[in-house]
Amino acid sequence: MNNKILAVILIVPFLCLAGWVMYLTVQRETGQEVTVAVAGYDPRDLLSGHYIQYTIDWNRTDCSQFENAVCPKDAFCKEARWGRQCRFYVPENSARELDSLFWSRNTTDMVFEIIYAYKEGTEPIAKQMLINGKDWRDALDKNLKKKSDFLSF
Repeated sequence: MNNKILAVILIVPFLCLAGWVMYLTVQRETGQEVTVAVAGYDPRDLLSGHYIQYTIDWNRTDCSQFENAVCPKDAFCKEARWGRQCRFYVPENSARELDSLFWSRNTTDMVFEIIYAYKEGTEPIAKQMLINGKDWRDALDKNLKKKSDFLSF
């Protein structure tokens, strides 16, 4: 009897976690991909890890990709104590370079965007960050290559 209870106690959390992961995966893969422009971020938090905290720039976002060509501003990003918080997590070893790339940019040179999986009635899931229409890792590699070429002279 005790072994059965112990087995149930150990298995139930794993089943709940697996169900939650499957739910999020289905939501991420079946949602419509929408691209929103972002502005301003802070890549570091000692408690939460390395992420990009940004605000969505609805003035530069193409609202025609949403139903009725209206941006669902309230659906994006959770409401927190200090306002809406949007986060996109990045690997720790890339956070510093990404931070310097963002702050050293000329506003006309770089456009930062986030691709979301969006389905009306559910919370959007951030899938990918783009810099000038390319994956952020490619833009970061290109910037680091330019910097190393400049330093090699």
